[in-house]
Amino acid sequence: MSRRPRAFSRVRRRLLAALPLAALATRAALAQRNAGPYVPTPWPIVDAMLALAGVHADDFLIDLGCGDGRLVITAARRFGARGYGVDIDPELVKLAQANAVEAGVAARVRFEERDLFETDIRAATVLTLYLLPHIVTDLVPRILEQMPAGARVVSHDYALAPWPHDEEIAFDVPEKELVSGTTFTRLYRYVVPARIGGEWRLELPGAQPARLSVRQRGWRATAAVASERRTAEVDEIVIRGASVRILLPPVGPDGARTQLEGRLRGDTLEGDVVAPRGRGAWRAVRLQPPRGQPKPQERQRKRLAAGGEPQ
Repeated sequence: MSRRPRAFSRVRRRLLAALPLAALATRAALAQRNAGPYVPTPWPIVDAMLALAGVHADDFLIDLGCGDGRLVITAARRFGARGYGVDIDPELVKLAQANAVEAGVAARVRFEERDLFETDIRAATVLTLYLLPHIVTDLVPRILEQMPAGARVVSHDYALAPWPHDEEIAFDVPEKELVSGTTFTRLYRYVVPARIGGEWRLELPGAQPARLSVRQRGWRATAAVASERRTAEVDEIVIRGASVRILLPPVGPDGARTQLEGRLRGDTLEGDVVAPRGRGAWRAVRLQPPRGQPKPQERQRKRLAAGGEPQ
């Protein structure tokens, strides 16, 4: 029986080992191409998306897959917002830049040829999307990790599964049938939750400080409160933007429940205590973030919002 030379076997093994890497590289390259064909958003939907996002002059809007730039340009012209749009097609980027000049908002907006998966979205207070379903789903982890608490995301037609939306509207747009074959339109609005996972020193009126331990994964969170006497799981914790509502476990013989309502400001949670026995103020100071959570990139966010280049 003949045997192949050892050198040939080594080369063959190297080629076989490289095949999975080549396949991954090909899928990554195709991901941006398959984000969706260029379909211009009809103007009534542009208006509805910006209204649903509640765009105002202090906002910095990023549009991923911006096409001719109409969402970014309208936000700047109508509301005085700043904006940034990216698209993989250089001809569309040139068209968006020309449209911005014609609309008189070139000083307030920027358009670049860039892969949407490599676009820094930490500066965005509003993010708009009209992409294929698998693409918006792939973006969910980056949105939750990068965007600031309270930022709004509006997606045209496709939900950001499995993230539950905060608001949904549906309507018909006759102009849409010419570009997509249907008049039916659905818009989804999401509010980015604050990242409050970690350990906190909890201060309640008339009580010794306790330790609040929050376990958070995206929009979901659970927590426990530990005092000198006991440790108990929090009944409920709801995060919406920078607002937080915590329902503490029953305390005392009457089983009274205490609810904490507050907001995140830097590394401090503070607000009002709502309890059967009265109200008061509460606060919690962060002791340490969860392992692996990066520190807030406030300097980068401010630089981008002021018109600097993404890194």
